[in-house]
Amino acid sequence: MKVSVAAVSFLLLIIITVTLGSKTESFSRGPHYPADCCFSYITRTIPRNRITHYYETSSQCSKPGVVFITKKGHSICANPSDAWVQDYIKVLEVTRRSGEGNSSES
Repeated sequence: MKVSVAAVSFLLLIIITVTLGSKTESFSRGPHYPADCCFSYITRTIPRNRITHYYETSSQCSKPGVVFITKKGHSICANPSDAWVQDYIKVLEVTRRSGEGNSSES
């Protein structure tokens, strides 16, 4: 009987661990789950007219990153300390803000 109780206890412990682990993982996911981390950066400048928007990677990632989204829907990781990346972010922010202003006036 002791073996049965030990086996049931062990299975119960495994089930609880798996259940709690999956819930913790889903709660930690934000709009950009750490799977969206940049592990390498593009080494060349992307033509600005191909970029539609961007987002910064999570602070949980091992490296900081900016992910640019192209018109074709491709995600491209860039180094946030590169000058061209900072320039693109400024332009995209100005464009986004001016778009918001126009839509609220309509």
